[in-house]
Amino acid sequence: MSKRRCTCGAEAHLHRRLRRRADGSEEIIFEMSCPVCGQTGPAIPVAGGDEAAAGAEALRAWNAMIARLRPFET
Repeated sequence: MSKRRCTCGAEAHLHRRLRRRADGSEEIIFEMSCPVCGQTGPAIPVAGGDEAAAGAEALRAWNAMIARLRPFET
C-alpha cells in the first residue's frame, strides 16, 4: 500500500506512542504524522491485537483522511 503525501507535500511518518486513558491506564497507539506541518492522522489503538495490523490500519486511515481533503488527486 502506498502512502499519500501530507497536504503540505511532505512525507508523513508512522509513529508508535503510548497514550494515557482517562482511568490512568496506558494504551499503545499508532498514528501517522507530518514532520513539517504537524498534521496527524487518526490514532489507532493496538487493544490487545497485532501491532503490525494496527500500523497498517493507521496507514489506511491516513490515506483515507488525505483522500477526503484532496478528493481530485489520484
